[in-house]
Amino acid sequence: MKSKRKTGVIFDKVGVTLPVVKSIRPTIKDNLINLMVSNDHDDYMVRHYKGQRYGNIFDFRVSVDTKIGYFNLKVSIYPRCKAHNFIRFEFNPTKLGTDGELKLRRLLIKILGMKMARAIYYEGRLTRVDTTIDRHGAVDNCYMYMKAANCSKIIRGTDGEIESQICGSNRSNIRPTLYDKTKERARRDRNRGDDVERVSQFRLEIVVRDLRFPMADIHDKLDLSFKKLSFFLDDFLDDEYFDGDFLAAVQADGLNAALSGLSRNDRTRYLRRLQQQYACDAFNLRRLTIKPGVDSLMFLKSTKYVPRAAAP
Repeated sequence: MKSKRKTGVIFDKVGVTLPVVKSIRPTIKDNLINLMVSNDHDDYMVRHYKGQRYGNIFDFRVSVDTKIGYFNLKVSIYPRCKAHNFIRFEFNPTKLGTDGELKLRRLLIKILGMKMARAIYYEGRLTRVDTTIDRHGAVDNCYMYMKAANCSKIIRGTDGEIESQICGSNRSNIRPTLYDKTKERARRDRNRGDDVERVSQFRLEIVVRDLRFPMADIHDKLDLSFKKLSFFLDDFLDDEYFDGDFLAAVQADGLNAALSGLSRNDRTRYLRRLQQQYACDAFNLRRLTIKPGVDSLMFLKSTKYVPRAAAP
């Protein structure tokens, strides 16, 4: 009997920008500087530097009462491209906890003022959402494929095993990654001197950029790009139906890269064969729900928000 449990999609990172009139911009920068130099706090540190896309970046590391113990809030102002919104916030909702939600709201109020802080959820434009699905336990050896992507990448470990698969490029608005989270954590444990035996965990992550709508609309407008993904058991590597050069390209660079090098007819033929004989659903993508991710942003929703008057 197939499980009816839904697969929860988590928001691992959220980026949002906000337009600010020129007359208020110097005040916001002064607020950030004051937060950085103030001695009237003991629960955060701030690093200030200049970035490639923004003239000023303030990276807050805030202590919180969670297992991880902290969260980061990156605030960027004065974009190099004048078409971009003045200020950008980036944070990981999963690291906040109740304590972090309260502290993040307080920081936003100190930076923007009460009225603008209340408007972020409704008026800020989402620029990035990292959506993730975790699977605990073994995942069948498989290759990932995403519709409409022309490139892919395979990262292998020291023993030649696949550690990560990526579809798309660094500039792609949609970029999925499948990787072995257990090995990533094992390396981190070794660096810390910990000897912890962990249950196998695999993570499927899709970075979605340039969404152009606010958090208030994310439930209705977020494109669940997981539905564009397919997984195929690696048994096809022994199938003589496929050309040897194609199979070598798959093992070197992944399915999308290998298929993009074929003629249209061969690509269609190979995909049909894969779908008919080797398809698998390693992450139960047919039953997705983004409710966990949406719920993690609800702390920014304000019942006292007042929409700005429309321009005459």
